[in-house]
Amino acid sequence: MPNKFYVGGRIIKTALAVGLSIFIVQSLGFERVTLAAIVAMVTTQRTFYRSIVRSAARLGSVLLGAVLGTLFGLMLGNSPLAFGVVTIFVILSCLRLNWQDNILITAVVAIGIMSSEAASLPMYSVEQFLSALIGAVVALGINFLFAPHHQDDVKTKLREIELSLSVMMNDVAREMLNTGKAAEDFELRAADIKREIKIGLELSKLFQEEQKFSLTKETQADRYRDALRKFSSQAERLVEMHNLAIRMEDDVPQARPIARLLRLLRRVQVRRLTGRTIHNKLLDKLIINLEAEFKEMELPKTRAEFISRSSLVHLFKEIKKYYRRTGELPPVLQEEANIKRKLKKLKERGRERQK
Repeated sequence: MPNKFYVGGRIIKTALAVGLSIFIVQSLGFERVTLAAIVAMVTTQRTFYRSIVRSAARLGSVLLGAVLGTLFGLMLGNSPLAFGVVTIFVILSCLRLNWQDNILITAVVAIGIMSSEAASLPMYSVEQFLSALIGAVVALGINFLFAPHHQDDVKTKLREIELSLSVMMNDVAREMLNTGKAAEDFELRAADIKREIKIGLELSKLFQEEQKFSLTKETQADRYRDALRKFSSQAERLVEMHNLAIRMEDDVPQARPIARLLRLLRRVQVRRLTGRTIHNKLLDKLIINLEAEFKEMELPKTRAEFISRSSLVHLFKEIKKYYRRTGELPPVLQEEANIKRKLKKLKERGRERQK
């Protein structure tokens, strides 16, 4: 129930932009403040870049409405027929300019100007445009000053997803060693990760809009989206590993080193994201040794042995794919890791000085 009436940052920003726009317009002595409030409301968006795009579109529609309202007001007056004719021209003009979303505000401006006295039409048109301009500028200023930190939200989401993937990897390793004891909530956790990845991609999209003015081809937002897409692929691979692990009816000796390898990949995944050194040669050597052990395995004697060993072989292939994919993860949490290491060093120096 409380979430239904939750007042977020964007609501507060919108209310502040509307109130400040009306205050400025009234202080300048303008008679009508409606347009300033409308433009301020629609200009306040989740990102500063989106606010700029919306404000430019709204100011263009206000200018078009002012021009059409002034022309038709001077030529046809403010009769019902004139309002109908200007509405037709507004709709056709907006469709021609591909401004379908601006038809309503353009028509409101044009009809509002035509409804005023003929002698004051030009001056009233200028006043309306200035009101809209004030609403847009105020909304842009507030959106710039109180812009949300989407980068922090994306990084938090990345840490949460990485932790969930690590838990799933541990579950698969445990299932390989404890045949018949499957994690009951594994499928639910996989579905939750997919939802979290979707949310993370939306957040990274918002952060990408904040970096529209960046001169580099690849932005940090692009790296975040790349990591999230790879996480999505890894989650699907873990589901496949889980399905193979629960098929293992008998204990296979090779399952223990493979389970250790999977748990080792949990650390590799974290080190890759934080930009730390990974000993790939040791891992490659371990994988080669495991492949040699598979070749030396005795032929299965029972159906249960055949299913268990076949599942383990396919599971090992999935783990190798997971390893290769992990090597492609961008170090998106490197800065955070560097800060933690610096803080750790400072604490160690402080302890040494105290001694």
